[in-house]
Order: sequence, then structure tokens, then C-alpha cells
Amino acid sequence: MKKSLLMLFASLTWLSFAQSPHIHNIDGKCSHQHRFEDSFKNTADISLVSDKYHMNFLHLNLTVESTSTFVEGSSRMDAIVLSPTLDTIYLELNQTLTLDSMTFNGQLVEPVFQNSELFLIVDEMMEGDAFSLITYYHGAASSGGFFSGITSDYNNSYGKSVTWTLSEPFSARDWFPVRQSLEDKIDSVYQYYTCIDTEMVGSNGLLTDVVDNGNGTKTYKWETRYPISFYLLSFSVSDYQEYNIYAKPAELNGDSVLIQNFIYDHPNCLPNNITNINRSADMLELLSDKWGLYPFHEEKYGNCLAEIGGGMEHQTMTTIGGFNFDLNIHEMGHMWYGDNITCATWSDIWINEGFASYSEYVGNQYLNSQSTANSWMSGVMNSVVSSPGGSVYVPVDEVYYGNEWRIFDGRLTYNKGAAILHQLRWLINNDSLFFGGMRNYTEEFSDSIATGIDYKNSMQAFTGMELDGYFDQWYFGQGYPTYSVEYSYNDVGLYFTVTQTASMPLITPFFDLPVEIKLNFGGGADTSLRVNITGNITHVQTEITSPIILLQVDPNNWIINKVGSVFVGTSELRNEMGVVIGPNPVNNDLQVVFEKVSSSVKEMVAYDLAGRKVGTWNLTGNTTIDVAHLTNGYYTFHITDGTSTLTRKILKN
Repeated sequence: MKKSLLMLFASLTWLSFAQSPHIHNIDGKCSHQHRFEDSFKNTADISLVSDKYHMNFLHLNLTVESTSTFVEGSSRMDAIVLSPTLDTIYLELNQTLTLDSMTFNGQLVEPVFQNSELFLIVDEMMEGDAFSLITYYHGAASSGGFFSGITSDYNNSYGKSVTWTLSEPFSARDWFPVRQSLEDKIDSVYQYYTCIDTEMVGSNGLLTDVVDNGNGTKTYKWETRYPISFYLLSFSVSDYQEYNIYAKPAELNGDSVLIQNFIYDHPNCLPNNITNINRSADMLELLSDKWGLYPFHEEKYGNCLAEIGGGMEHQTMTTIGGFNFDLNIHEMGHMWYGDNITCATWSDIWINEGFASYSEYVGNQYLNSQSTANSWMSGVMNSVVSSPGGSVYVPVDEVYYGNEWRIFDGRLTYNKGAAILHQLRWLINNDSLFFGGMRNYTEEFSDSIATGIDYKNSMQAFTGMELDGYFDQWYFGQGYPTYSVEYSYNDVGLYFTVTQTASMPLITPFFDLPVEIKLNFGGGADTSLRVNITGNITHVQTEITSPIILLQVDPNNWIINKVGSVFVGTSELRNEMGVVIGPNPVNNDLQVVFEKVSSSVKEMVAYDLAGRKVGTWNLTGNTTIDVAHLTNGYYTFHITDGTSTLTRKILKN
């Protein structure tokens, strides 16, 4: 059955639908793994009915429990027809839930409900017509567990049961009827949750009322009037206590934003978390300064503590498993990027996760220390270069059921996603311009959706910089460069050559990002040069005459790269062949790149340290040599064109 489902979803690549994120290697950020044992996208006609109306209002009125995933109540959807005509309304609802009844514009109707899909055939409506659909239902979509859209669990330390939802990417159907389209944000949502009167329910927006029903239950009324994507709706119910603090972003001129926290009502819970929770105010003020005013400041920011691995950025009310610094600011960063601005497609999930991840770096830089931020970025860079390929953009043909781990790949979506924002900051080379561009982008796409290209166009217009090449190399492209440097002195001063090889040369053969070269002269004296990389070989002549004791490539981790060899050169620096051999060290593929095009044939011979010949190649142009068969160790490679000879010592590992 698994194979048949994968084939089914691959055949429906024209359909925009949600995918499951991948939390591998993201250190507890964003709990997004889900199970999808059954297919619900099984009707070829879905594209004809699923995107022809806009939801302008949703009202969930449910009874919920902290000890089970059982829900009971109703969902009212008010919508406007967008297409010239509409005669079929489509929703999804987990088949394990019981559909009690449905009304359409106040009249009882009977939809087709099968394979977790709802189809309601109605009299033909015209563009602009309004309709209201109320669904009454009950049941438990699953027995709970980490991969469910709704889960119940128990905290042994505090002795509390808790139930929470996690709808991303298409598990919303586990607890309410929904059309799961990223393109359509709901204008406003009311969520009324009834629970036993000793517990509390947290959700999106403002808590407008708590009603004592006089029967041992209370109803918590949450309302939001900010546009919201379907997967960001949520509730969490437990024996909570409320602990609130306030942030004062500078732009509010003394006014404040409520940070509302629902944590377990246990004597030790608040003392164990209060220090980290209190830092939330500094985080919100910082991100308001860097990304633009907190987008939901008229409502709140908040957290509901739950037994979730990491956190989920439910709009204005994150569901969170703890309050450590990186997790807290990552989820808060999503309020700008992921919630206020949501990815238009799952291929562009970088719009959500890369930006929230970079919020961690910014938070560490400004609220902790630059060394802490540097350490964070070093870990990110090491993760990115641990494998040679993969793009931040998720190709459309890789967005399908069963391939969820690719879409939310920790190395690519999170880490490389954050790193290419960091690189862009380096490329712009002006923090006022970079952060100004971020704030402009936030304002331009507020309450909306965006793609990576939308972001590129926004930053390009704001900064005046041409960014097509950058995005071709780093967002759509694959891999990273390895730099080697040879240096010597001539009559003018220090002369050095920077050579670059790419980890995926057939896909992205060249990266033209500037690189920092740091020169250390000893005694605490040093200087840094910003070198524009113009080709696989870049020559730099300086007037620096003082001897250097150390040359470093990208010492501050601005760009994704590996550093090969750095050594004192000779006249070979000016060898007319202009050959790049690398990377050095090399694993499997050794690249040979010629700076100048020539029709002459060059011979390359490799020797091991004992002087034995291990390979001979005739070169007619740029090529990649497979050296995987060589044992690990040093080899010398000699290239000659009959007149000049170039020798390079390469480490195979």
C-alpha cells in the first residue's frame, strides 16, 4: 500500500498540498514529523473544486479533554465564491471522526464523506456569492502520539496531562474540517473551547471571555482578527497556570505587547522556567527592531507548554516543549516569517524555517554575545558542508507524499537556509541596508504569502543590488566552494592567488561571493581584505610589504565554504596555464579548471609519496577526475603543456 500511495501522490504533483517537515538534525526546533498511513488526496477532480472560494471566517466550538484526543462540537465556515461558478464544496476531515450533521446556509444537507474527504454538491453559485457551512462532528482521530495532528500525553515531573494540536502540514483534518490550501488565509477565526473547570485552554488571538457553565466546565473564548493559515490554528488544554510578562517595542512609543504563557500549575514549574520566559520580552523587542514591529501586537504573543519535542509556531500562541533560548526565539521568529508571512508553496519552506533559524543567530548576537553567535553559526556551517549537494529550494518534483523528510531537511531548509541569509548580509555589507530590507519585506508581504523569488525581488529593489546570480547559486543551486590560497611577495608587495572548486561542479560550478582574507603579522597586528571572487582563479596584488605569519580564509564564518590549502607559493602563481586543481583535501572528485581556454592538450600525471605513478590523464579542458580508488594519503599531480609544468600536492582522504 505504501508504494501505491507514493505513486498516487507523485501523479498529483499539479496539486498544491501540504507536506510533512523533517526535524532530523535541527536540534529540537519545530516538531513537524507526522504519520500519513492513509491517503486522503485520492480524487482527480479535487483541483476543480478545492480552490474556488475564500474563507473569510471560521468558528470552532469544541469540547476538549487533557487526557484524550476526543473532540466534540461544530465548525462554522463563512466563505465567498471566487470562481465564475461553484457547485461543489470540498473539505477534508479524518475518516475516524464521526460526522453528525451539516448545514448549508441554514439548511440540513448530506455531503459525501469518504476516504477522509467531504464533498457537498450545492445549487450553482456565482462569483461573489457568500455561503455558510456548519459541520457537527465528534470523535478521536488517533490514539495520540508524536506523529498525530492531535496528541495527549502526561508529564511525570509535574504530574499533568495535556492535549495539544499540531496541524502542519496536513494533519488539521485530524481535529476539524478544513481545506488545506496555503494560498488562502482565513480573515478571522473564533475558537471556543470547553473543558473541565480545573483546567485551561490556550489558543490563537485574544482571550475575550471565560464562561463558567455551571456544570463543572468552563468555555475559553479565543478570537483573532489577523489573517491566518489553516495549519497555524491550535489549542492546548491542561491544568495550567498563567504567567504573563510584557514587551515594549520601541515603535509602540511606550505601549506594550502581552506575552501570555500557559505553563503547568505545579509549584516547581514556574521557578524552573521563569528566567528563560522573562527573556522573551527582550527577544520580542529585538526582533521588532530587526524584522519590523511584532506583527500581531494588537493581540499578543504567547506559549502553551506541552509534551512536544521542540515547538510549533501556532500564530500568537506557540506550542512549546521548553524555554531554552534558541528554541524560544526560533518559534518567536516564526511570527514574522511563517505566520505573518507564510510560504506560498512547500517548495519555498525556506521563507518559514530559514528565516526563523536566522533569528537564533540574531538573538545570540545581540542578546548574548558575538562569540555565542559565532559558535552557533560555526555549527550551522559545519552541518551544511557535511554533504556536498542539495538545494535550499525544494524542487517541485521532490514535493510529494512520502518525501516529507526532504522538504523539512535540517541541513538544507534550516541550516543552509539560515546561512544564505547570513551570507546575504555579508554580500550587502551594510547592516542598516540589510535590516532595512528585512523590515521592508515584512511590511510588503504582511498578512500574506511569499516565495523565495518574492523575497529576492523585495531585497533587490530595496538595496539596488542585482541578486539573480546569488539566488541561482545559493537558493536554487547546490553545494559550496572550497578555497585554496597561495601567496608570495614581489617588487610591489604581497601577491596571492585564490582558487575555488565547487562541491557540485556539474550543477553549480562557481560561486562569486566575496571572501574575507585575514592577514596576521604577529604581535597582535592583523588586517582583513574583502576579496571579490571573479573566477575559479582570482589574482590579488597588494602593496603590503610586511611579512605575514598566518593567512586565514573566512575567519568569521560569513560564508558557506571549506578551506583547502594555504601555503607560500613561488613563480607558479603566474604560471601561464592558470590551473586550479582541487579541492584539497579531496574525497572522490578532483576538479581541474583552466583559467584560460586553450586547444592544446595537457598531460597530468599523479605520483604517490614513493614516486610510483598512480594515474595519467590527457586534458583538453576543464574536467573532473575520479580519484575514489586511490588510498588515503598525499599525492603529487604534475600538469605540463610541453613548455611549462605545474606541480600540486593533494591530500586524498
